[in-house]
Amino acid sequence: MKVVFLNTWNGKMRAEIEPFIREQSQDADIFCLQEVYPEMRALCQQWLSDYQEFYAYKFIVKDDDFPQATYVRKSMPGLESEIVLENEPNCGLGINVRFQTKNGILNVCNFHGAAFPGDKLDNPNRLKQSERLIDFFRQRDGQKIIGGDFNLLNNTQSVRMFSENGYADLIHDFEIKTTRNRLAWEMYPDSKQFYSDFVFVSPEVKIEQFMVPENEISDHLPIIMEIEINKA
Repeated sequence: MKVVFLNTWNGKMRAEIEPFIREQSQDADIFCLQEVYPEMRALCQQWLSDYQEFYAYKFIVKDDDFPQATYVRKSMPGLESEIVLENEPNCGLGINVRFQTKNGILNVCNFHGAAFPGDKLDNPNRLKQSERLIDFFRQRDGQKIIGGDFNLLNNTQSVRMFSENGYADLIHDFEIKTTRNRLAWEMYPDSKQFYSDFVFVSPEVKIEQFMVPENEISDHLPIIMEIEINKA
């Protein structure tokens, strides 16, 4: 199974992001996309017509809202979908899609963490956000993949908390040097941040491939992973 995570930046780089999504759709089973506002959503529905859409939206304050979209290839429909942290104040938002496989249930969560403050450091709300997210999946059986734009730096307790609770941090384990690019760094030259996006997986998930290709399709880099799975 191939999964693509990407903060789309609402498609601001349309000329670059369209060929990327079309190319990935040749063999990707799931797209977990963040910042899918109405214009980008319409484009995704056009580009990913062979996929089932799961959509959710949450508003915290101006400039800190969460339009999320997960696209699942229609040939492998989700068992069910659920919104994650929808009613948790000052926390981000996730969409979890559950699949039935021969190896049991697989959870794939598309998550976008609270953006402010922009330092991406620990604070009470971000620590609570990680705690609540971990607690949510503690109540779910099966394998777990939790990925997206967490708006966190890699050296925060909010990130370490996942490893402390048995998850593998694939950005760390695969020695990924950055999930951002020039488009992000030029916007904030006095605060050059190298991380924001992560994928955490439970121990049973068997990784076949994991990469973060360098490109400029957004102000975030895409995360592409393939896992071993036996479809039901």
